[in-house]
Amino acid sequence: MIFTDNSEQNTKSIIQSDTSSLMNIPYGTHICGFYHCVDDLINMLGPYFKFGLENNEYCIWIISEPIGNKKAKLMIKNYIPNLDHYLQKGQMEMIPYSEWYLTHGKFDTNNIFKLWCKKKDEAMSKGYRGIRASGNITWLKKEDWPAFQNYESIVDKRIKDLKMIAVCTFQISKCTSYEIIDIIKNHKYLFVSAGNKSYIINDIGRIEKLDIINKISANIAHEIRNPLTSIRGLLQLMQEKKAYTEYASYFHIMFEEIDRINNIIGEFLSLARNKSSGFIRENLNNIINAIYPLIQAEAIKNGNNIILELGNIYDIPVVPEDIRQLIFNLVRNGLEAMPTGGNLTIRTYIMNDEIILEVADEGTGISPDIIDVIGSPFYTTKDTGTGLGLAICNNIAIQHNATLNFKANPKGTSFYIQFKH
Repeated sequence: MIFTDNSEQNTKSIIQSDTSSLMNIPYGTHICGFYHCVDDLINMLGPYFKFGLENNEYCIWIISEPIGNKKAKLMIKNYIPNLDHYLQKGQMEMIPYSEWYLTHGKFDTNNIFKLWCKKKDEAMSKGYRGIRASGNITWLKKEDWPAFQNYESIVDKRIKDLKMIAVCTFQISKCTSYEIIDIIKNHKYLFVSAGNKSYIINDIGRIEKLDIINKISANIAHEIRNPLTSIRGLLQLMQEKKAYTEYASYFHIMFEEIDRINNIIGEFLSLARNKSSGFIRENLNNIINAIYPLIQAEAIKNGNNIILELGNIYDIPVVPEDIRQLIFNLVRNGLEAMPTGGNLTIRTYIMNDEIILEVADEGTGISPDIIDVIGSPFYTTKDTGTGLGLAICNNIAIQHNATLNFKANPKGTSFYIQFKH
């Protein structure tokens, strides 16, 4: 785990390289599963349901294209030869999507959640340990997407109450980049099945989710930036015409807003960068001293002060402009968290043969309610934030073979970047 509260030392991020990773998992687990073809889907769900049936769990499979009920039964028997026994016993249900998600002819979140509560009561009354469920989501229409994501969010928050494990499966070729972001955002775990390779990643709200978003950020950003460049160019041509002189103030506002969007796009592209070159041996103290006048000016503007406590450290391979961005992001966050008159301290030192870069503020600390999501892409407590600042810092840390940790208390928050020797 890359982002951690230092008061908790257990690591949660585990990657397993076979389908057994979907077997013995705890109740309250909500997983999004991506697959390419029907074989991938069966290879994902076969071991998953087999384990549940053999361990006295009530199994529900909600089926939709690219596989129908008849073909699903035939193919999953490769993993569960005695499937008919479990179906006759009532321990396994294979339900067409229209009979579950569209019971009244339309998608209704409250109605579906009531169905899950009813199934939970049935499972408990029959002596089953819990529910093991999966639903394939290829049936979903574009107009139902917002309502379905709201439903997924509710399930993610309340799944523990249902004593249920759920794998929501998505055919990746049918998902847009934006939809993938929504899907990942509403699940705690990610499972990918493609050919002979499969893996589960937990705690995807942190570095693993970031890795997925890295792969799509550049495409999204360029899709927006290209037409935006055209719009800005056309506005500049219009601004030069005398007929539009009286609208000069409006042009100024429009350019400011376009530039603001471009800055946000720049943050997306920072997520997508995966540099393998540009490293030079440099001392972190030199980088900090070089940008000190800039960050001190920012601090003074907010009525605060920057204190440098730079130790005797050795040179390490870095991309200087990335380290500058990392420091700027952490300093900006610290200054925004502090009241007027506070001190923000930047320290460098060596501990356990690792170089530590610490940025400590005197803010109000971080609420325990949000510690688990700090650093997750797109999570922000600011009205105008993008939620990408710490995610970018994490990405930079990873590229430098470093880890980004934090420790929060009522007197402030300290972020630590540990550079491995």
